[in-house]
Amino acid sequence: MRILITGGAGYIGSVLTNQALQRGHDVTAVDLLWFDRRIPTIHLSDPKYTFVRGDIGDKALMEPLLKGVDFVIHTAAVVGDPASKLFPELTQRVNEDASIQLIGLARKAGVKGFIFFSTCSNYGVADTLATEESPLNPLSLYAQSKVNVERHLMDEVTDMDWVIGRLSTIYGASPRMRFDLTVNDFTLAGWRDKLLQIFLPESYRPYIHVLDLARIMMTVVDRFDTVRNNVFNIGFPGENYQKIRIAELVQQEISGVKVEILREGGDKRDYQVDFTKLHKALNVQQVFNVERSVKEIHRMLREGYVADPAAPIHYNTTPDLS
Repeated sequence: MRILITGGAGYIGSVLTNQALQRGHDVTAVDLLWFDRRIPTIHLSDPKYTFVRGDIGDKALMEPLLKGVDFVIHTAAVVGDPASKLFPELTQRVNEDASIQLIGLARKAGVKGFIFFSTCSNYGVADTLATEESPLNPLSLYAQSKVNVERHLMDEVTDMDWVIGRLSTIYGASPRMRFDLTVNDFTLAGWRDKLLQIFLPESYRPYIHVLDLARIMMTVVDRFDTVRNNVFNIGFPGENYQKIRIAELVQQEISGVKVEILREGGDKRDYQVDFTKLHKALNVQQVFNVERSVKEIHRMLREGYVADPAAPIHYNTTPDLS
């Protein structure tokens, strides 16, 4: 297959790129390189890999890149509630305006399938286990932008097949490492500070390792004709965790870590998600869980695999917009 991955040098995109190349696909990765500009060099010697530095909102850039493409995997976005609060205009331009324009260009180019990375944050706060049919309750500009693109695909796009993946919160090691995601963040704080500060410790969210996510999405490509034009929650049964449980796993791995409960905070999301539909369709086996990945991230830190975990490249609120 010929696959175009937007955000192909990002936390998720770089792992997806690696998985696609391993499966023998031709990959074009498009990325502005807001964070770590070294990532594309990992694959530049692979004849099946093409990297293009550019803005997905640039119609003149994207239109020719889409010619002959079988699948678009659209990961590029201003990702996360904190980043969307800091950069609201950029979030609107990239997450919604550029995404809808890209969908239109893909339709015009005759792309077989468009895979859109949405988020389980769309559920916001849910009293019951959230299925794909549950009401959406976006609590941030980030989530609202994803909801709006979902609606565009479902309501307006009838001449191109698509899949919408509502992602669990991601964790784990990636070439473009992030430490502003709960599991990675808690492990770093435990290792560096011996202190975890937690708001709403009993609140739930679903979690998935970035490599398990990539494996699922490549299986979507492989079996696209059987799953097309569907929305899927992306995660695994049993992987809804309370924040306090993740803190306990960090305490088990790193001695001397204390937990401080905060009375105030900005993130009020609290939801558990059902993944039955996905696993009836694909039956992808889980490889990683949070406990294993706390150990994984601790080892990265302990053995110096990340030179400076505090560097801006590891946080989505500090992009290089030059």
